[in-house]
Amino acid sequence: MPVKPNPYKLVCPKCGFSKVVTLKSDVLSPKDLIAMSPVCSKCKGTMERKDTTILDNIFSIFK
Repeated sequence: MPVKPNPYKLVCPKCGFSKVVTLKSDVLSPKDLIAMSPVCSKCKGTMERKDTTILDNIFSIFK
């Protein structure tokens, strides 16, 4: 049975930019693949994957 993946946070160690990646289902769309990209949109560095906190989950609802 398909299971929705848990959200996670990508954080850039160089500039501090972060984003929460929340996938809508287990099937990946092109939009999901772009959101999962580990390249920072500000400094083009490699982002690190972190677990989300409760506040990250709440704030991602309002985006």
